[in-house]
Amino acid sequence: MAPFEFLIGIILLCICCSDAGAASESGYAVVEQLRNVPDGWIKRDAAPPSELVRFRLAMNQERAAELERRVIDMSTPGHSSYGQHMKRDDVREFLRPSEEASDKVLSWLKSEKVPAGSTENHGNWVTFTIPVSQAERMLRTRFYAFQHAETDTTQVRTLEYSVPDDIRRYIQMIQPTTRFGRPVWQERQPLFQGTAASEEELAANCSATITPNCLRELYGIYDTTAKPDPRNRLGVSGFLDQYARYEDFENFMSLYAPNRSDFNFTVVSINGGLNLQNSSISSSEASLDVQYAYSLAYKTLGTYYTTGGRGPVVSEEGQPDTNVSTNEPYLDQLHYLLDLPDEELPAVLSTSYGEDEQSVPESYSNATCNLFAQLGARGVSVVFSSGDSGVGSTCTTNDGTSRTRFLPVFPASCPFVTAVGGTYGVQPEKAISFSSGGFSDRFPRPPYQDSSVQGYLEQLGSRWNGLYNPSGRGFPDVAAQASNFVIIDHGETLKIGGTSASAPVFAAIVSRLNAARLENGLPKLGFLNPWLYSLNQTGFTDIVDGGSSGCYVGASNEQLVPNASWNATRGWDPVTGLGTPFYNTLVKLATSV
Repeated sequence: MAPFEFLIGIILLCICCSDAGAASESGYAVVEQLRNVPDGWIKRDAAPPSELVRFRLAMNQERAAELERRVIDMSTPGHSSYGQHMKRDDVREFLRPSEEASDKVLSWLKSEKVPAGSTENHGNWVTFTIPVSQAERMLRTRFYAFQHAETDTTQVRTLEYSVPDDIRRYIQMIQPTTRFGRPVWQERQPLFQGTAASEEELAANCSATITPNCLRELYGIYDTTAKPDPRNRLGVSGFLDQYARYEDFENFMSLYAPNRSDFNFTVVSINGGLNLQNSSISSSEASLDVQYAYSLAYKTLGTYYTTGGRGPVVSEEGQPDTNVSTNEPYLDQLHYLLDLPDEELPAVLSTSYGEDEQSVPESYSNATCNLFAQLGARGVSVVFSSGDSGVGSTCTTNDGTSRTRFLPVFPASCPFVTAVGGTYGVQPEKAISFSSGGFSDRFPRPPYQDSSVQGYLEQLGSRWNGLYNPSGRGFPDVAAQASNFVIIDHGETLKIGGTSASAPVFAAIVSRLNAARLENGLPKLGFLNPWLYSLNQTGFTDIVDGGSSGCYVGASNEQLVPNASWNATRGWDPVTGLGTPFYNTLVKLATSV
């Protein structure tokens, strides 16, 4: 099985010379550069001058760090602001750039004849749509078509761009420019006919086959008297042409959650996102996410957010046209959500995608992580799978030095998401070898996890010194089962795995906790991590067996770093975090703070 669906490939980001051209011309400052074409991509012809590109310009936010401190305060039990989430307009006003900064940037766009009708000013973000030829003049660069060698996906990008000196200090980034993408899908493993023949057989064999009933028993999930609450919406993210098929969902619920067989989810399209019901493309990721999130959640609203990431054009055969990709799925989704009225926001958002942290331009990861913090400020629990590359995939840096290093995964490494690692087996559960984890090279360790992570580092000692950042944000935060999940896709019963399965399982449990809190007159949990770490693992099963692996290279699949691994151990560890949840205990804890 090829674990984890990586959204993008490797980006070589640096601040030195690049093959995009020489240093910026006089009066202009380089915003971002890539040393060369990212691995796996082939530079083709110049981009068509008339092709329209929708850009997002991120303003530098002077109060971003202050907002992040507020989010941690309002998420920490015992703090005077605990549970006091912010409203949409309050967040906007808090982060609004200075009038001078806004005027300067908007004046620049106007001077470059960017159509006013295509420009949207959201305060700390500005979007505009212009043809490639105009973008090249504005950004003092050249755009090309880049083709991915493995998938044949083609998209318009550049390796460098610049803006006038007098506005550079106001601009954090402009995308899509230097950000590339590479989807990799899980392989599917068909079940033998009759494996899911009876509930009794499945219950007796949960170590080999995972179903909703197995997870309910394993994690102490029981139904409550909580009433449906419109404030408790469980959102599932869909990218890269993954379609949540209603027929498959209904069949799955009838077989594995018959007491919820009348439940269905709504679909929201973002930036031309599709949810084709007759497509022949595998929808295993979408099927996994919605089938487990909504079979385990209880009396919640469900929304599948399908975000266009390859262009909205559909061919005559009803299949998406994947030849052009000029948008940014994370940004499109996050901006859509943050623009929603407070009552329409999901209470929990589960996302089963990610990428090597080093493959993302640093300005992009910083801006995106702050958007996750903004969701937390508004009471949204953001849950991500930790990844399926263990300590790292290639374990080679892309900064031009090709150093050997364990590679963390983003957005799991963002301190404002809850990252879910993977386990397998029962009695006992063990850490699964592909569960990604480690320590961020960009985000410092947040105070809420200091003591937990420090305990692991003390046990680790000098092992792997120089291969990771001991001061970085540690992930994952928690874990859940990640192997042998039964799903139905295109009418076929399959087994699938990865931490892509772990995330919706944990998200469903959080949704149940929110239901209990709301019924008791308490606010939603919101950003989870300060509360989770404050429990000192109460409500979690500590995973002490197994460990991760990684650093496999070449056709022989040898390890670049012999025996590369993070081990599962008592307390927090970078494979399973705090452990796997036990709902029966967590719901009591969640309704007492």
